[in-house]
Amino acid sequence: MTSPGQKTKKKKKRRSAKGSKEYYVREKTSKRQCGVCGGILQGVPHGKKDSEVRKLSKTQRRPSVPFGGVLCTKCRRIVAVEKAKVENDLKKIKDVDLKLRKYLGVKEDSA
Repeated sequence: MTSPGQKTKKKKKRRSAKGSKEYYVREKTSKRQCGVCGGILQGVPHGKKDSEVRKLSKTQRRPSVPFGGVLCTKCRRIVAVEKAKVENDLKKIKDVDLKLRKYLGVKEDSA
């Protein structure tokens, strides 16, 4: 039976002078995706182990903008515009797209 530490790893074979040998390799982490549209986030590290990403400083892990590391640039702009419209009573929270509501930070009225 495989040990728990090897269940998530891929088996690879490597040939050496003594013969072939099996060893386990973890897959690289995938690119981070936007929470709304699913697009690839810019400025966020990928392809490294999770432990390597955790060792980076906070500013190296994600951009220092509102919703940095969560939303892409286009979606951040849309959220900012929608939030301004809701706060200035130009639009009701019910009229905002469902995907964007949780990023607005505005409470829904029960009425």
